[in-house]
Amino acid sequence: MKRKRGTKGLDGTALGWGFVIGLLAGGIGALFAPKPTITIKRQQFQEASQNIRNKIQAFAPVDPIAESIAEGKAAAQRRREQLGLNR
Repeated sequence: MKRKRGTKGLDGTALGWGFVIGLLAGGIGALFAPKPTITIKRQQFQEASQNIRNKIQAFAPVDPIAESIAEGKAAAQRRREQLGLNR
């Protein structure tokens, strides 16, 4: 059953043409949109990799032995100061 021209609502033809026109407009817009330069992409990559590196280092220290030695030296220095044995 065909619709009369004055009725409300969308038929398949109008929906199809609207899709095609939207697809063409989006494609043309994408072609003429400014492209990000390689330096911007490189900078974004470096920031992302630094962020990941910081998260990994916060989770697991790089050298736990060196960190323990530094804590031990600081504790020994505090103890020497408490006992009055500063060099």
